[in-house]
Amino acid sequence: MLSFEKCIPYLASSKVQGKRNYNYCNRPPPSRLCGPGHGSGRIIQPPADCRPGPIPPNPCVPRYYHGKDTWKKYKFFALGILIPIIIIKSFKNLTDEHEHKKVCRDYEYMRIRTKRFPWGDGVKSLFHNPHVNHLPGECEPPPLDCD
Repeated sequence: MLSFEKCIPYLASSKVQGKRNYNYCNRPPPSRLCGPGHGSGRIIQPPADCRPGPIPPNPCVPRYYHGKDTWKKYKFFALGILIPIIIIKSFKNLTDEHEHKKVCRDYEYMRIRTKRFPWGDGVKSLFHNPHVNHLPGECEPPPLDCD
């Protein structure tokens, strides 16, 4: 009799009846009464034909997935093409002559301030750019339309 049959009585009784609740490929259900411990006997291993072997490669499945080296293409595109273009365009933009502030006309619907801004002197908006934006009072009045 094997060592686990004396710990699991239903296996021993089922063997007498000719019915077995396990096969050699599957382990018997664990027992709460006594488990494998030191000196519990030999380890039962399934026969070699029940053990899973290496899975042969499937000839229908490609070895490489689609887009395997896509990151290399993006890296070349970014480092070889985009970064030099950005450097050239930024250098060209820095060396070009920039336009000066244009003459503005102060129409009645432009730069209406009903309340002062809570920062600074209260006239400049939070995103005021003195090179582009005009303040109220800096513009000349529009020409008279005498039609």
